[in-house]
Amino acid sequence: MIIKKSEKDERREKIIDVAFRLFVDKKIESVTMGEIAKEAGIGRATLFRYFPGKLELVIAVNTKEWKEYFDELDQKRPMSSVGDIPAIGRLIFTLDSFIEMYQTHKALLRYNDNFNHYVSHSGRKDLQMVISGCCVI
Repeated sequence: MIIKKSEKDERREKIIDVAFRLFVDKKIESVTMGEIAKEAGIGRATLFRYFPGKLELVIAVNTKEWKEYFDELDQKRPMSSVGDIPAIGRLIFTLDSFIEMYQTHKALLRYNDNFNHYVSHSGRKDLQMVISGCCVI
């Protein structure tokens, strides 16, 4: 059976969305790839075609969720306009953004906490070094 690119993209997004929900509800360590596959309505083999391992899925979830947040933030105040705004205006926007994040993006913050715990307890120094350059707050 041949699957169209759009269907593959939709399936990939569904996997990431399901994984995000599970990673927020539970700790990342306790969620299995089999559980993600079942919740996404696909087989384990299909899941591994999209993501060769849990680490790749965790990073894909992290990338997607933070990109969506930063895109939303950029719509409110495009980065290109930052130079035109006085320092006090940038400070107010930044503080308002942090408050808004804590009020409306609790799942993202919970995921980020689980992500930081997962990375710092993985025992893999190479992973910790790579991730430290990512958008972990």
